[in-house]
Parts: sequence; structure tokens; C-alpha cells
Amino acid sequence: MKVAKKDLSHIREEVLTILPQLLREEPEVITAIEGIIARQFPRRDEFASLLKEIKLQREETSRQIKLQREETSRQIKLQREETSRQLEQTNRRIDLLGEEMNRRLEQMEQRIEQVEQRVDLLREEMNQRFDQVDQRFDQVHQDHLELKRRVIKLESGQKQILEKMTGFDAWLKVITGNLGTEKGQTLEDLFAIALRYGLKNPNIKPESIRLRQELMDVEGLVFRKNYGTEIDLIAENGKLTVFEVKATANIDDVDLFGMKIELVRLQNQDKEVQGILVSPGAGERIKKRCMEFRLELLD
Repeated sequence: MKVAKKDLSHIREEVLTILPQLLREEPEVITAIEGIIARQFPRRDEFASLLKEIKLQREETSRQIKLQREETSRQIKLQREETSRQLEQTNRRIDLLGEEMNRRLEQMEQRIEQVEQRVDLLREEMNQRFDQVDQRFDQVHQDHLELKRRVIKLESGQKQILEKMTGFDAWLKVITGNLGTEKGQTLEDLFAIALRYGLKNPNIKPESIRLRQELMDVEGLVFRKNYGTEIDLIAENGKLTVFEVKATANIDDVDLFGMKIELVRLQNQDKEVQGILVSPGAGERIKKRCMEFRLELLD
């Protein structure tokens, strides 16, 4: 039976008035009320059991993530070794091809000197052999294309292995440039996840990230006058962190990035400016040049 709001209010006041006396004089009422409350809320033992189950699930999740990271590291190491081995095989084939070309050219020169009267015939033969050389160069080019396809396939395999590891996955996408069709706010969210993982800074937020910001040297402080370029940065708490990602950085890349950081420092003398270059597998020359520009290197 549905009770009207007015009657329900009246009943509530009556109950609250007589309830203390009723609890003192009728103990079975206490038992009834406890049963009603028990049906609405979990008991202490049920709540403790639920917390224990959640703790076990968290521990199992942590263990699975650790195993996945170890397996991922092992797979990446094996893939790098396989790529290096294939590159070495390709280089050996190119060297052998060069030796073969030199040997055949020497034979051609000897025949020209010995048989001058057969110049026309020899020219035809030379043309045929140069065609063969061109075909072999084409084959080398095809081998390089095949190698690139294999590298792309390996990178695709890495993505599948790491698809459950959100932070590491985002970081890997950023350093390899594998951003797909992400743009706008989605791209900034992706960079925020990746940078929180890569820079070990859990406080980086998407709204603090500014991608492809225009940088102009109007006065020619570092570059020529009115030189324009772009930078990616994190702006938070009066600090500017300018970062650049290079899958394979060279000295020129470091010099250009260092000059950008120098210009940002000159134009923002009231702020702390930090430059971070992300380049996996950077060599000693790159590390030394980063130190000269006071850049932090993440390799």
C-alpha cells in the first residue's frame, strides 16, 4: 500500500517519538531492526572478505604486468638481434656484389686491349654486362625494401605484444612515431600518458602539453632574424619542459634542438627551461653533445 507524503511525514514523526521507549521495552524490536539493516548493508565479515579479494586481484594484476614487461623486454632484444643479423647479411651481399663488378670490369679492359679489332662486338658485350650490373643493383634495392618491410612487420609485432600495457604502449608509440591518425585532444592525451611513463612524472596533464608551438627568432638571438620553427613543450608551475623525440638522432639533430632550447631560455628568462631529447640507443657522441647544451637525454 502506497502512503501519501503527508501521511508518511506524520508517521515518521510518530515513530521517532515512540522508538526509544519501544526499544527499551520490546527487545525483539531491536532484533527486527538489526535484520532490516543487515539486508540493506553488508556485514563486517562480508566486507572484510571483499577487501581481501580485491587485494588478491591487485597482487595478481601486478604479477601479470611484471611478467608481461619481462617478456616484452626479451622479445624486443631478440627482434633487435635479428634485425642486426639481417643487416649484416645484406652488407656482406653488397660487398660481394662490388667485388664481382670490379672483377668483371677488369676482364673487360683486358679484352679491349688484346682485341682492338673487335671493338664493336666488345661494346655490345659491355652493354650486356652493364645491363646485368643494373639488374643486380635493382636486386639490391629490392633486398633493402624487403628489409624495411620486415622491420615494419617487427614493429607491428611489438605493438601487439604491448597492447595491454597502456603507459609503455603510449611511450613506444611516441618514440617510434607510430601515432596513427591521432590528433587534437586525443593526441595530447596520448602524449600525456607516454610522458608520465617515460619521464617518470605522474603529474603531467594533457592540458599542460603544447604540441607544434611556433618559435620565432625575431631579433636573431640564436638563428637568423625572423627564423621560424616549431617545438613541443610541457608548461607547468612556471617551468617549461621542451622535449623532442628522435628515433635515431644524429649530431645535427642535437645541435638544432640545443639551439632551440637556447632561444627559449633567452625568450623566457623568468622561467625555468629544461630540454629533454628522447632518442633510444643514442651513442657516446650524442650523449656528449647533449651535455654541452645542458640537455637531458632519455635513451
